[in-house]
Amino acid sequence: MKKLLLVPIIFVIACSTGEEKSENRPEQWHGVWNAEWETPPEAYPGIEDMEFYMDGKFTFTSDSLTKTVYGYPGCIFAIDTLSHTQSWYVSNDTLFLVNDKESPGMTYKIAAQEKGRIRLQLLEDIFVTLTK
Repeated sequence: MKKLLLVPIIFVIACSTGEEKSENRPEQWHGVWNAEWETPPEAYPGIEDMEFYMDGKFTFTSDSLTKTVYGYPGCIFAIDTLSHTQSWYVSNDTLFLVNDKESPGMTYKIAAQEKGRIRLQLLEDIFVTLTK
């Protein structure tokens, strides 16, 4: 059976443009956050023998974000540990990740935020929960 991997979606989608501003990098976001990716299995009918969650880390600094994902065999998101550093900023209810001016990164909708917990949404059915 052909296995579906969402690594390209997680690391390569070019969806955002915009000017980065340091005042749009909330200080309460700075630091290391545990991350858990999840997607509902029913969103991928016919996909069997796959896991629909993955752990990782988001490390926010005043000028960069390093995402580390702990993929594993059978994981729909990734089969290896991967790490990627980008610039970031928040505008309204959106977290923007930026590779460089010629290569914008992904955008996550901020679905919920409270002290020590941020819930992000990528596309319709991929969620990342960050906890400190």
